[in-house]
Amino acid sequence: MQVATAFSTAPRPPGPGDRVADRFALEHELGAGGMGTVWAATDLATGAPVAIKLMRPELAGDARAVERFRREGAALAAVRHPSVVQIREVGESDGVLYIAMERLEGETLAERVGRAGPLSPEELLPILRGLCDGLAAAHSQGILHRDIKPSNVYLPSPEALAHAMRTHERAHAKLVDFGVARVASLGTMTDTGQAVGTVRYMAPEQLTGSAVDERADVYALGVLMYEALAGEHPFARTAPDDPVGAILVGRATPLSALRPDLAPAVTRVVHVAMARLATERFASAPLLAEAFRRAVLEPDAPLDVRTAPTPLRRAIELAPTEHATPGSIRPGPATPVESEVRAKRAPAPSRARVKRKPYWLLLPLVTGLCLVPTLGGLGFAGCGSWMTGLQMRVALTNVRRVLDADPALAVHVPDLERLEALHEADHVSFLAATAFNARVQHAMRTGSEIAADEVPWILEVARDIVERDGQYTVERYSDMTAWTRETPR
Repeated sequence: MQVATAFSTAPRPPGPGDRVADRFALEHELGAGGMGTVWAATDLATGAPVAIKLMRPELAGDARAVERFRREGAALAAVRHPSVVQIREVGESDGVLYIAMERLEGETLAERVGRAGPLSPEELLPILRGLCDGLAAAHSQGILHRDIKPSNVYLPSPEALAHAMRTHERAHAKLVDFGVARVASLGTMTDTGQAVGTVRYMAPEQLTGSAVDERADVYALGVLMYEALAGEHPFARTAPDDPVGAILVGRATPLSALRPDLAPAVTRVVHVAMARLATERFASAPLLAEAFRRAVLEPDAPLDVRTAPTPLRRAIELAPTEHATPGSIRPGPATPVESEVRAKRAPAPSRARVKRKPYWLLLPLVTGLCLVPTLGGLGFAGCGSWMTGLQMRVALTNVRRVLDADPALAVHVPDLERLEALHEADHVSFLAATAFNARVQHAMRTGSEIAADEVPWILEVARDIVERDGQYTVERYSDMTAWTRETPR
């Protein structure tokens, strides 16, 4: 990686015609995210079109954000594969970090599904094989992506995809956005127990902040496959507003219920990939790709599921962990927005759906009651306490990320801090935590981060929880999870 410095002028927002490191000429903005903006640019040394990701200047003093940005560059530089976006240079210009990478054309897998509907297994096969090859290259370098999703996958041209379908070859789709990747050789600055990634695609062990290996990426690939084949998320019907509990218990809608035309072998591969327990998934991305290839081309062949430890799993288990200094750094962005290498598009309109109150979130209480005969009150209390802590950690992290990223929302920080203090004192009941998390997840239903205008609505329930000293009745829970606006939020 090269590091370059340029410009002596005062920092200002970048604009068309500006030069980065006296080498890249900016043309127009492609998109923006929590960490920075991405610009279309030209490499003046070669004349090649590139994409330049510029870190937001206000994050320059955030040690966690700087570390994350540098790690993304290190991860991209370490992986050279046709199915992984290629890096040109990592550097610093006028005090602003940047990553120069190849500029991608075409559409993402999310855009393709939104535009034309679900894919056939034959269409998905060459895409998945290319992705698994690229992911295996990353894993071989000790890198976990941890944020695989349809919007982070760029498809090859229609002609290349059609050729790959005819010849049963790999199609080199591009995997992008390594912003929350884990590089085993560098350790991690993630706080113990903090979940990173996009909630809807996180494996259960990743969601709870437990140790993860490449099988967490395999899980995300399984969810991606489900969406590509079904046209919707596996938990869209069982948990439309709050997928956390459904993910933890594996409560997905069977793929065969949405696509009865698919061969049983195909649906089985998808569900094995997104199994709740890591030990029940494919041990690596190549094994998943091969199983799916056989399911599509040889549907009667037996399914091969291997779970033996791989070199990457052992490397990650031995990798050092660097703990953030308590009090000096607030939790940084944990769930990045959509791929940051092209302009965002408005989400496709969704079908009208009857809003149902998330009473299914009371499942842990029922489970606790079932444990009472054998474990007494300890079974009930333990189940409820574990679920309360998990829900609050995830929800508070998501809201904190938005407040830290937007100075205009500073007025809401005291409300969140009071709720955080109540949670730290272990005074937030399960029903109160569920109500707060339900609002957070409802606000995130169309994307991977909370919109600024949703924050006051979310913190309304935070203030209510604090006023009631963290204790909710079932009636109050019902009131605070009822969506009363005339149009769906």
